[in-house]
This record gives sequence, structure tokens and C-alpha cells, in this order.
Amino acid sequence: MTPPPAPRLLLNLRDGSPVLLRMFTPADRAAVQEAFRRLSLDSHYYRFWTQHRELPDSLLTRFLNPEPGLHETWAVLDPALPDEPGQGGGSFWRLEKEPWRAEISFTVADEVQHRGVGSMLLALLWVRAREAGITQFFGVVLPDNYTVLDWFRALGARVTLQGGQYVFELELEEPKLKPTPTTERFKERLREVEAALAQTQDEKPQDLSF
Repeated sequence: MTPPPAPRLLLNLRDGSPVLLRMFTPADRAAVQEAFRRLSLDSHYYRFWTQHRELPDSLLTRFLNPEPGLHETWAVLDPALPDEPGQGGGSFWRLEKEPWRAEISFTVADEVQHRGVGSMLLALLWVRAREAGITQFFGVVLPDNYTVLDWFRALGARVTLQGGQYVFELELEEPKLKPTPTTERFKERLREVEAALAQTQDEKPQDLSF
């Protein structure tokens, strides 16, 4: 099952700041490279396990050429500055041999961490993946990335140590989410994303380019 064409969504962070969410395109290459150059050494290390500031060209090309339902990479942008480096990005990558599973990853700019960017991206990827028939997310996390590990544990993800790294597995079914304050906030995000996506599907097709 292929999800509907990728829309642009206008939502708000926890503090009420408006953000624009849209899928990356090849035209975003320079902005994405600049966004990664601006990351702190710690943020870059926890995301890519290296402190090199340049993304490999092959990986960047994959990010910027999404195939809806197979792999999608979404940006969180300031709607007043849509061509500037974004506030964060998130991806899912569907497995060819296990198409019900997808690997996910996130990057959040240092200046907007702890404002709900990651939760918003997870909610959007969740809804898009469910529409495509994906039922489980997984990801690999360094052992000392306590923030991400605690976040997924609070949602009820299964976390195991494999080969020196932690692997989390999160079932995309709300009844299986752990009953925690983190989960309740995340469910609110799911409702917001679902409503925004439903609204775009009711509207006429729109030009997604800037």
C-alpha cells in the first residue's frame, strides 16, 4: 500500500512556534549540508557515530530522493524561512526482506532540542508508515545516548543490547504504547498530525515546491 502524495503541513511546537513539515527534495542539498555543519560535535556523533562535519554524498543523495512508502525523509522548517537550514529531520527506511519493518532516524538542531521537534517527526513518520502498511519501527542507538534510549523506553519500545549498541523496536499500535506521560503527549501529536494530513487530503492538489 502506498500512502497519499506527500503534503506540506503547518503545525506548532510545544511553545506555540509554527513549523512547516515537508519531504526533502534534491533542491535541498546545500541547505542540508549546512544544517549538518551547524550541529554540535556531540549531536553529530550521536546521529552518525562520527565527528566529520560533511555528509557522504551517497547518503545525502538517498536522503534527498525519497520514495513515498519505501523511504521518506522529512524536514521541520521555519515557515518564514523555508529555504534556510531546518530545525530537524527524520527518516524511515523500509526493509526489502521484511517490508512490515522500517528503520528510523532523527536529527534535531541543537538550538531547538527539548521543544518537541523529535516527537513531531516521530508522529509524522508513524502515521505515514502506517498508511503504507509498516507495523514496526526500529533503530540503533549508542549506549551513552541516554536521552533517546529513555524516550523510546518511555514509549514502551523493546530495547536490547546487540553487538555493543542498543536496538529499539517500537510497534506502531497505540494500544501497545506504554501508559506514561511521554506516551500521552505523543498521542496528542499523533492526533494533530492525523488531522493535518486529513485536511490536506480534502484539499485540492497543491504545488509542493518552493
